[in-house]
Amino acid sequence: MKAITFLGAGRAFETVYVMPDGREHTAPFFGVALARFYPDLTMRVFVTEKARETHLAQFQQLVEDYVAELEPVDIPDGANEEELWALFQTVVDQIEDREPVIFDITHGFRSLPFLSFLAAAYLRTVKEIDLQAVLYGNFEARDTSVDPNRAPVIDLTRFVELFDWMTAADRFIRFGDARDLAAQLRSTQPDPRSTGKEALREWSHSVKSAANALEQVSTALRLIRPAEAMEASQALRTRLLEVTERIGHHAQPFRPLSQRVIDAYTPLALDQATLAQDPVRTLAVERDLVHWYLEQNQLVQAIAVAREWLVTWAMLHLGQEDVLDRGLRSEMERAFGGLLRARREKKVTLVESLFADVPRAELAVTLFDQIGQVRNDILHAGKRKGAMRTSKLEGKVRRLCEQLDELPLPSP
Repeated sequence: MKAITFLGAGRAFETVYVMPDGREHTAPFFGVALARFYPDLTMRVFVTEKARETHLAQFQQLVEDYVAELEPVDIPDGANEEELWALFQTVVDQIEDREPVIFDITHGFRSLPFLSFLAAAYLRTVKEIDLQAVLYGNFEARDTSVDPNRAPVIDLTRFVELFDWMTAADRFIRFGDARDLAAQLRSTQPDPRSTGKEALREWSHSVKSAANALEQVSTALRLIRPAEAMEASQALRTRLLEVTERIGHHAQPFRPLSQRVIDAYTPLALDQATLAQDPVRTLAVERDLVHWYLEQNQLVQAIAVAREWLVTWAMLHLGQEDVLDRGLRSEMERAFGGLLRARREKKVTLVESLFADVPRAELAVTLFDQIGQVRNDILHAGKRKGAMRTSKLEGKVRRLCEQLDELPLPSP
């Protein structure tokens, strides 16, 4: 296991460093205590020119019998942005892909602790390191009533996980992909020593339900199941509110993020009763879903839902509320097709047709034709002559889908 530690140039004090699990060791530098807490480390000690001159020889002497390997690494003072980037890259270059690493940020000078903390988060993604711990010997919080002073060691590893929570939540909100957020939620664990069995069971059930709800919304959106996405979004809101109350400090980053997720998906949420009894309200939310797909740049899903939305829109205007009946939907599609043929042959006007009393019927028929063509163009994967170029396709999808807003909803 590799340890990344920093050696400062300031005065060193003999201090008893106390780990969270109760282990302790007295040393002038936390890196020395670290070598005792984790025997046989491969250690990289980062030193400025002044730190090398002041403390490196003493540090090497104190740890040489306890580490498998010790290598000093020269770094700049970090006096400007260029030096800070050079320092960051030096830390990154010292670590191999997928190796287990401990970061000690106790004696970092100026912004070094902040940079090394960011490097730890960065390396978890870029080099997939196994981050064992980020440790800070909190000298400022030492107990000065005893000699030598006693300083608590703080494990900051969970704070690095903030980046995981933020990335996972952003991915779900922006793209509808809940896999990482569900995994983060499932990975949270309460302390069994301070949690009763019944409370632990309830906590586990809440976390599992919330993670499942996240995945159900994600899957329904990805597979273009509007009704399931609406119902799952409604369930998600309930589950997230419940789990946020239960998880407490065990998943503290999730608390503010959960509200952001709720806010993002509430506009798509409908309960089962509304889905079954209020087709007009369902139609309105389904149009919102088309816009959601556009905002997430999921154009295939947007155009697919838009085409089916038009069929449902026409059925409801004509009093056909069983919008899931396959036969009725096919009849409506044939009616659209017949009107298009008649229009091309100039045999009938919409005023004389089935849609005579439907507002904006001319636009609806035009959209049905154009959206159908674009949808087919996409789903045939460009495998036909005259396929639209992607440079034009995206803009056309957006323009057509946005025109749905010009079609008035039927009366409830």
